[in-house]
Amino acid sequence: MMGYLLDGGWLMLPLLICSIALLAIVIDRARAFRAASIDHEGLRKQVNAAVAAGQLDQAITLCEQSTGPVAATLLAGLLRLKRLRAGGQKSAAEIEITVSKAMEDFAPKAMHGLERRLNAIVLIASISPLLGMTGTVTGMIRSFGVMAASAGLDPGAVAGGIAEALITTAAGLLIAAPGVVIYNFFVRKIEEYTMSIEGGIAELMEAIAES
Repeated sequence: MMGYLLDGGWLMLPLLICSIALLAIVIDRARAFRAASIDHEGLRKQVNAAVAAGQLDQAITLCEQSTGPVAATLLAGLLRLKRLRAGGQKSAAEIEITVSKAMEDFAPKAMHGLERRLNAIVLIASISPLLGMTGTVTGMIRSFGVMAASAGLDPGAVAGGIAEALITTAAGLLIAAPGVVIYNFFVRKIEEYTMSIEGGIAELMEAIAES
């Protein structure tokens, strides 16, 4: 491994930094998504059943004991509902509109914790192949320079430049390909959470109307 790093030239340093940064971000995001990974459908059913039965405090407790953007969004709506009902100054229709808007406004904030640093994965996956291509260019320049200086074709003399060209290109692709796959995986998970939040809001509003 150290031989490849040395043969790849100075551009292997930024590529190494990119690979370490990508690994650190992936581990961080994996932990965040794992913490948010709960039975959202089960939580929604329990919360809706409690609200429909008039047990608002129980519904709030269920959300407080859960993690993830779905629980946080539902909790924001339930807390707003509790305050509005305690105030007793708004009609049922006005309360429903206010609670729905509170959850819709809070949802992006709840998702922000999962979306953090995903753009960095895209950036690394985009830059790495470019760094590899730069290594290809510098390696070929080095090879032709050696050929010109030696006034002939000496395979041993140009091998270093060719190695630099190939190694940096391979390194860039090996960093970019997993980065793209991992990014799309996280984006898909975010879409699933977003759909779950939207479904949870709609179901909770129905439960509120029935309570």
